[in-house]
Amino acid sequence: MTEPIPPKLSIVVLNYNSGDLLVNCLDSIFADDMPFPIQVIVPDNGTTDDSLARAQAKWNDRIQVIHTGANKGFAWGNNFGIRASHGEYVCLLNPDTIVHKGMFRELIAFMDSHPRAGFCGPKVLNTDGSFQLSAKRSIPSPFDAISRALHLSLLFPKSQRFARYNLTYLDPDATQIVDASTGCCMLARRTMLDEIGLVDENFFIYCEDVDWFLRAKKAAWETWYIGSVVLDHHHAYSERFRRSKAVVDFHRSMIYFHRKHHAQRYPFVVNALIYSAVYARMGMMIGWKSIKGWR
Repeated sequence: MTEPIPPKLSIVVLNYNSGDLLVNCLDSIFADDMPFPIQVIVPDNGTTDDSLARAQAKWNDRIQVIHTGANKGFAWGNNFGIRASHGEYVCLLNPDTIVHKGMFRELIAFMDSHPRAGFCGPKVLNTDGSFQLSAKRSIPSPFDAISRALHLSLLFPKSQRFARYNLTYLDPDATQIVDASTGCCMLARRTMLDEIGLVDENFFIYCEDVDWFLRAKKAAWETWYIGSVVLDHHHAYSERFRRSKAVVDFHRSMIYFHRKHHAQRYPFVVNALIYSAVYARMGMMIGWKSIKGWR
């Protein structure tokens, strides 16, 4: 009996009440005729809508579904998929994305030709065709957080000091090494993951991607932004289901990220001020959105 050819690429699409988005994402994956075998894994974090049933009805012979048993977050669910994957490369792909034809072909070709590339990610567009700034980033520092909170990054988008986080002074069409590429399509090398480990499950959602990229950088792996390939992303669709909890999750993740990577460099008083500022921002955002209406 002939042994099955192992996949070159494993694509993990985490699902939680994704509605139409999951099927649309899978349609875009399978519409592309890739020159290598792929494995598509759909971990499901306790979905209560019909998104998983619809995906199985259409693509049951092409996807591997894993029931995680609970919704314990982005990292939790995706790690189930990574553990079940067999590809030389693993891509964590959000269900609210649409893959352009040729994207994975080009990303894999790039990784094959750059042996120290641990991660790579595509150019990401919003549904209106505008560029999504989170496609190429630096590792955030407390100063970056202040620059963004005070809108200095918006006022001075070409400043390497104030706009350092989103790198708005760099050409979005140019392929380049960055600290962090997009979190909605993280293509990772298996040998790197064997070294740095899986996604940190202490993050429920938000910041887990930057943490992963930073761990890769500390282990001397490169992260690349590939400006020649495109992915569409319905940005942060899940926030409409979670509203104030999404704001709380984001700020809690900011606190955990600071404690994990930055706090040891600062005295207690500075860290206390940072934590107080984060919680104050969280409270103001919830209050403002409650007054203005959640959208």
